[in-house]
Amino acid sequence: MFTVNTVVHSLGRKYLQTYGNRMTTSHQDLLEKQEKNFTNFKRAMIGTRLYKDLRLSYINSYEEFVNHVPAFEYDEYAPYIDMIAAGHKDILFKDKADYFGLTSGTSGKDSKRVPYNERMIRMFIKSQKRIASKISTLEPEINLLQAGRLTFGSDPYLYTHNGFKFGYISGILSTRMPKVLAKNTFPSREVLAISNWDKKIEMLVNESIQQDIQVVSGIPTYLISIFEAVLEKTGKQYINEIWPHLQVFIYAATPIKQYQERINRLVGHDLNYYGVYASTEAAIGLPYERFQNGRQRYFLNPDLLYSFTPVNGKKQNLGLHQIEMGVPYFLNVGTPNGMIHYCMKDVVSFDLVDGDLVFEFVGRKSTGMNLAAEKVSDDDILNCYLNTKNVSNVDFRHYFLSPSTENGKTTYLWTLFVPENSKVDTENLANTLDQEMQRLNLDYRDCREVGVLGPAQVQIMNAEYLQTYFENNRSRGQFKLKTTFETAEEYLNFIRQNLEQAGTLQ
Repeated sequence: MFTVNTVVHSLGRKYLQTYGNRMTTSHQDLLEKQEKNFTNFKRAMIGTRLYKDLRLSYINSYEEFVNHVPAFEYDEYAPYIDMIAAGHKDILFKDKADYFGLTSGTSGKDSKRVPYNERMIRMFIKSQKRIASKISTLEPEINLLQAGRLTFGSDPYLYTHNGFKFGYISGILSTRMPKVLAKNTFPSREVLAISNWDKKIEMLVNESIQQDIQVVSGIPTYLISIFEAVLEKTGKQYINEIWPHLQVFIYAATPIKQYQERINRLVGHDLNYYGVYASTEAAIGLPYERFQNGRQRYFLNPDLLYSFTPVNGKKQNLGLHQIEMGVPYFLNVGTPNGMIHYCMKDVVSFDLVDGDLVFEFVGRKSTGMNLAAEKVSDDDILNCYLNTKNVSNVDFRHYFLSPSTENGKTTYLWTLFVPENSKVDTENLANTLDQEMQRLNLDYRDCREVGVLGPAQVQIMNAEYLQTYFENNRSRGQFKLKTTFETAEEYLNFIRQNLEQAGTLQ
């Protein structure tokens, strides 16, 4: 017998599964959408301070926009944002703003503030709808309108000032979740609003352990901490003893392959992982397929403006019509809050798959290692770490990589975090890391062979101190554990400020 709820959920599920089919995904269709987006964004900014400063009235097409409107970094938008925070109107946008999103990266600097007008909030909500639609297609056996979901974000907002609410985007969006989804999503809004972490986790566990959780989403380090708390609370060995139908893990903010093995071990079976490329500034990448073979590919969110700056060669902005497949580009985005041409400092690379334009996240500007012109990427570093972890049979929990000096030569210093009392042969580990990096990166191998770089070094630290560091910073909402340091001074300052009580294991 069909009930009203059954019919509603059946229609809702069908709608979700077909909604994504209408999303713009081909290269040509995306380019046409860019023209429409530019026209709409420009129209919405008429009469604003930035519209006048950028002389947008003279810019009449997407191509002219790419060629003549500069891509600003945050510091160049900051004076406009400060005026908005001070209560001035018509600065970046004409409509009302209630929220400011705070960034929480790894630089240790003060958070950047991103103003959220209503059009910006709607963009984020629409992107969530697109993600749900895509997951419904990729995981057809899961009904997202009925399945239990554990979605962990930050507090709805951290503080108020001058009539604005300041917080992290995950918390802000939790206050705007549709009722049809909210009833199956845990923790509740009331639990998310609890500021004390231990109390929040206690209430989260109490709310969720009786539910049939099939999907979890959030930053991997936070969800690992939640899984461990659930196991401690229930006395179970594996998460699948509590949530046997858990199948999908939607992650953001950090690569999943560093955490995948540990998560699967906690759960008791392998999960299907889907990456979302989102930041405080925008929801940029929507999952094209599940994470597999070390790759996560994304669709471009068609509701934004894009330009691209070549990583190599002449530093001029290119439009979507000018990109080449397989070439790395710095990504610039335009968003509905008037930050119309913003440098993300992220590097992406495109491909065409069955007519769809998809991309991969390659890395960040000024990340990786380049001590002797070897240009080792973040991906090389992570793969070196993971491959060494697999062959060494040591339970690595995290790593730091920084420059150091040994016998007058610059070297890579790997700081590896392991559980207390782990048996570790640092000399053998250092040799394995060194050989693996030479295999992965020919520049590194050449620098080692000619003696420009010395052999890798390893020091071991207790993983408990890393956990303490995470616990001290987890209130930051989208906090990400740092991995790579460009200078020895940066690394030492970080250790003194955050882990100086840690010491090393002998």
